[in-house]
This record gives sequence, structure tokens and C-alpha cells, in this order.
Amino acid sequence: MTLAMADPFACIVLAAGAGTRFGEPKAEALLASGERFLDAIVKTAADAGAHPIVAVVSERIQVPLPAKAVRNRDAKGEQIVSVRLGLMQLAGTLARGALVWPVDHPFVALRSVHAIVEAYRRTRAHIVLPTCDGRRGHPAFFDRAVWDELMTVESGGAQSVVRAFRDRVHEVPTDDPGILQDIDTRSDMPPGGWRTTDAIS
Repeated sequence: MTLAMADPFACIVLAAGAGTRFGEPKAEALLASGERFLDAIVKTAADAGAHPIVAVVSERIQVPLPAKAVRNRDAKGEQIVSVRLGLMQLAGTLARGALVWPVDHPFVALRSVHAIVEAYRRTRAHIVLPTCDGRRGHPAFFDRAVWDELMTVESGGAQSVVRAFRDRVHEVPTDDPGILQDIDTRSDMPPGGWRTTDAIS
């Protein structure tokens, strides 16, 4: 029996932002491989066994299979709105928890996602966070037990929930700098890590 079958888990990709500082929606930005950020994250989540995968995107973004598209019409709104839109899609599923994965973290290694899910299976922690060099990164894993808090938190978003449940947080050490690589502007991209849309013929 696979881990996904034993402990079904979902993934919510937060990809509705306008990417104003980046110059385009980061969901559409291209890695050196030619994959979009969104494509790379969905593939990694699927390879890790996540099901369903919900990609919360703006109106014009195309979502790759096997992800399901959920539209957030407020690209400049707070990220917690996208989290809630994703969770609403998971209410009737068998998922015991969900990875919450911002699209500006496309370099997370598959082994790190496996480590997060394995740690959840082992500890049943309500929140599992990967770390690298002692710093917390993404994606975060939220057990279904805290989804109501994510749906109702009034300020501070998911970070407020993490702080409120700090005694139920389990950290997973990794050697993966990708969990920390928050691509906010083009200067944040590693050398050779991306190319412009114009480079695709």
C-alpha cells in the first residue's frame, strides 16, 4: 500500500497572484527546463502522491492536469483567500491533510515533499513545516483538524494559525534550499534557473 493510499493527502497550489514585482504572474514564469512554475509544482506534488491537487489561479491561467483549477478573481487580495478557496474544494474528499504550496517556491525537491508527508504519517502533527539551515520554508502541511482555523482566522493568514498551534507544529529538517527560495523578483532566480517566454519558439 502506498503512502498516498494509506494516508490520502491533497495539495493546494497558491498561484493567483498578479506577480507585479516579478513582471508577470509567477504561475506563468518559465524555468530553464521550459516548464512554468505552476507546471513544475503540480508535477512534483503529483509525483509525491498528492490527490487531489487544487491550483488556485487567476482567470486567464491554464492549469495542467491532474490539477483542478479554482479561480480567484482578486489577484491582489490576501493569500489566505486562495487557501480558503482551495480548502472548500477538499471538504468532501478523503484527504487527511493538505500541502499548501505557494507558486513562488518552484525549486522544492521531491525528496523534501516525501519527508514532509512521512513526518506527518509518523507524528500526526497538526502542522508540518520543512526547515533548511534552521529556517522554516514551504510547502507547509496542515492536518484536517486545523482547516477550520484556516477558514476563519481573522488576520495574519496561515502564519497566525501556525503561531496559534505552535505546540502542534513538527519541523522536518532538510538539506533542500529550494524550500527557502521565495522567487519574488527576477533577481531572486538562480543563475540559469529561468528564461523568458520569448525564448520558447
